[in-house]
Amino acid sequence: MRRHPTQLLASLLFFLFPTIFFIEKGMAQNTTIPVKVGVVLDLDTLVGKMGLSCISMALSDLYASHGHYKTRVVTKIRDSKRDVVGAAAAGTIP
Repeated sequence: MRRHPTQLLASLLFFLFPTIFFIEKGMAQNTTIPVKVGVVLDLDTLVGKMGLSCISMALSDLYASHGHYKTRVVTKIRDSKRDVVGAAAAGTIP
């Protein structure tokens, strides 16, 4: 028995579409790229606390309006503890 070309196409799409859909969905889950950024602030001062708050709000606003961006900034916060030499050293600690 011979099949009509549209029946063949319909059968092919019926089996092929779910496979492609699930492969694409699985690939799309891990598309974000974390970018680590070190932030050294004096968290004992008002300026340091405000700076940390502003950085967090800015990143939140950025990704709220640009959710399609693949990269995600991950901040690594270090407290300088009112010490310039300690702040420089805190930036080098992994």
